[in-house]
Amino acid sequence: MKEWRVIDFGKVGIRYMMAANEAILKNDCGNTLFFWAPTKSIILGYFQKASVELDLDACKDYTIVRRTSGGGIAFSDDLGRQINYGVVGTIDDRLFPLDVTDSYHQICGVLIDTLREYGLNADFRPINDVIVDGKKISGNAQTRWGGKLLQHGTLLLDFDIKEMLRISNIPIEKISDKQIASIEEGMTWVDKELPMKLEMEEVKGVVRRKFEERFGVRLVDSMISEGEEAMAQKLLPKYESVEWNYRL
Repeated sequence: MKEWRVIDFGKVGIRYMMAANEAILKNDCGNTLFFWAPTKSIILGYFQKASVELDLDACKDYTIVRRTSGGGIAFSDDLGRQINYGVVGTIDDRLFPLDVTDSYHQICGVLIDTLREYGLNADFRPINDVIVDGKKISGNAQTRWGGKLLQHGTLLLDFDIKEMLRISNIPIEKISDKQIASIEEGMTWVDKELPMKLEMEEVKGVVRRKFEERFGVRLVDSMISEGEEAMAQKLLPKYESVEWNYRL
């Protein structure tokens, strides 16, 4: 059975973590699953612009960063109840398919398998969402480089929708209770779906097990390599720059 790396960065600054995402993609250290717990932060998709998406005055206590992959905002609040993951692998049209939707489906399948373990009616919604009973519970994004892909995303155990709306560029006072209820109807999270509150480490352990089962590998605890860390540190000034994060 093949062995793949798994790295748990723990709680880490989000700008460093985005640099590490890029460094893991661009180094040749093998297929890798990794986790991190972000500080209070907002991650913009590559094509988004902070001033368009966000009420910047309302975001002053958040760290804002832009990632290399597309898609929408990834919002991390004070609740600390999100599992953030990344996967880097060689595109081989089997484990990591060349077709973008198929590759999303394959990796998101790990999260679907995890949620089904807890009896939830989880499924894939193209192109990159995991849903439970039609409601979004996980958003994911992907980029490709040098014959490899990087997919990262989040699995919501809890989520503060009103806080997310507060920092958005739509003033919350202009959003009616009915509109907020409608947005809430389109999203869900594990704590909302289950009668008991799960420990994050327990859920992460299930994610690891389901990853091994789906990909037919054994995950080996590891750390970021010296080369990856050196590249992450070299990339960090980009992720700390106003030009990159705000698309000036």
